[in-house]
Amino acid sequence: MSWEIKQRVNFYLDEFQPPKIPGDLKMILIGAGLHVGIAVVVLLGLVINWYWQGHRLEGMQERQAIVEQQVANIESERPPLKLDDALVAQRAKLREDLESSQRILRYLTQQELDSSTSFTTMVKELGDQDVRGVWLKSFAFYDEGRHINISGFTDDPAKISRYVSDLLKRSGFSEQAFRFVDVRKQEDSRWLTFKLDTRPREKENAAEPRNTVMTSSEVMRRAREGSL
Repeated sequence: MSWEIKQRVNFYLDEFQPPKIPGDLKMILIGAGLHVGIAVVVLLGLVINWYWQGHRLEGMQERQAIVEQQVANIESERPPLKLDDALVAQRAKLREDLESSQRILRYLTQQELDSSTSFTTMVKELGDQDVRGVWLKSFAFYDEGRHINISGFTDDPAKISRYVSDLLKRSGFSEQAFRFVDVRKQEDSRWLTFKLDTRPREKENAAEPRNTVMTSSEVMRRAREGSL
């Protein structure tokens, strides 16, 4: 009988295995590696985009410089702009007429006139008329406001119909009717003059008693004298 001691070694035990990284630490390292990789990719993309944007900006600046040079060349080839003296004078005259009408309107709207002799509503509505291509030159009231005469300029006779239609829709002119319309071509000008009157033609040229006529000039004169 042999008393020899025999030993067995199990090399599959954990103590004989090579050291291993814990699972939690391994996940942390993997996550950190992924974040670093993503950061590198993003940084590389930003560098590429910055380079591309810079190249694009340079191209846009070059094209802008070319366009500006072309515009400068075209402007240098064109003759200088010159305004027509006749149109400038006509614009100045129309502006003076407009300012005169506005002064009349401001004066009339500030006065407490009797309803039977007040032209405030009609004058205000004339000032409110806004038909493109039609300009009011003057107006006159007759027979204590029962009749009115209007004259002005237009670039198209068809616009007179719209002007009259819009005017007759207003309260101050709702009972009026223009019985005389005259449109004429001006010499050496593309503008047309027009004249509207609520009186028949045979009465339009007839002499009127001075105390029954109230033109825009008369209104201004009376306003200055304080007798209106």
